[in-house]
Amino acid sequence: MTPLRSARGFNAWIAATVGSELGSGILAFALTWTASGISPQVASAVPTLTVAPSVALGLLGGAVADRFGPRRVMITGTLAMLLVSAALGVAVILWMPSAVLLLIAATLIGTVAAFQRPAAGVFPRLFVADADLGAAMARVGMASQFARTIAPPAGGLLVGLIALSGVAFLDVVGAVVMLCTLLLIRPPRANAPARDAVSLRGIVTGVATARRTSGVPALLACVGIVAGAVIPAVLLGIPLAARERGWSASDAGVIEAGWIAGGLTCGAWFAWRGTATKVSRPMALGPLVVAAGLGLLAIAPAWIVALIGTTFIGVGVVVFTAHVFPTYLLLAPSAMVSRFQALLILVQQAPQLIVSPLIGLFVAVVGTGPVLAVSGLVATLATLIVVTDRTLRTFTTNR
Repeated sequence: MTPLRSARGFNAWIAATVGSELGSGILAFALTWTASGISPQVASAVPTLTVAPSVALGLLGGAVADRFGPRRVMITGTLAMLLVSAALGVAVILWMPSAVLLLIAATLIGTVAAFQRPAAGVFPRLFVADADLGAAMARVGMASQFARTIAPPAGGLLVGLIALSGVAFLDVVGAVVMLCTLLLIRPPRANAPARDAVSLRGIVTGVATARRTSGVPALLACVGIVAGAVIPAVLLGIPLAARERGWSASDAGVIEAGWIAGGLTCGAWFAWRGTATKVSRPMALGPLVVAAGLGLLAIAPAWIVALIGTTFIGVGVVVFTAHVFPTYLLLAPSAMVSRFQALLILVQQAPQLIVSPLIGLFVAVVGTGPVLAVSGLVATLATLIVVTDRTLRTFTTNR
């Protein structure tokens, strides 16, 4: 491992990312909180409509970023988010926050994210050498995770003090800072535009190329398995296990904090020291650590054991993703890197839409413990894929 050699402007973008992610997270909480005061149906529809455009439009968003470059797409998306937040703030002041208004805002926010996320995911590649990409992405991931961690409690405080309109204008401030930062910085590495990317043929070609690129199908399968096994199990499994075993709501909150703390600590290490050059070992180890954590959570007789389990989960996820994500970008052709990133985001999100309702169904039949144990076993399939794929076994970032 070697420390990250920072490129000019990269740290400024990370700092702006913290502010932007924090503003977006607080606004997301405020939208859901306001919607919950209207009806449970509206409250559940708001986050759904925020995610759905990313699934529906994500591949198009990646194609646009390949055609016009990640920086241009991020500037346009940030400006669009600024206008959406400002319009929401004004609309809430002029009219009461209705269900229609909240659902429109959620859909617009999700649509902007569908174009921004693929561009933001590949942006670090324009700042650093290939050997430093893992540490760079770990630093970005740690900053984003920190913002997402403090956003809900900050949103709970601010929505009571300045209401939804004030939170929307606060997000405008974050967008302005990000917009200014993007306009001022210039990544040292160029992005060659793919002129045929924004077409049905260009999108299909991107997916077909990903399928044919050695190592990429295996990585996508691993990401889908880990995302499907971990995220629903943690988000649903912790509260369900807490209620089943008589733990309090505060106990459940501490248990969930374990996976955040484990991930942040591990991410800080990789951001400081860099990632391993021989990526197959940590990629194979990560899912095993996740499985051990899910196993502890499945059998935990007390909340402190569950806390240890979720800490293991957080560490395992970051050990895995800190090496998978940069490897994936390095395997992608330079003219298709954003389309590849959009496909990666799709693979992360789609399994959750299927697994979450299944977890609720099986927990009602067999209880939380067996479902969490099975989730752990499923996660180990990612390890099996890594160790049996020749490209991943031999891949190194020292190229």
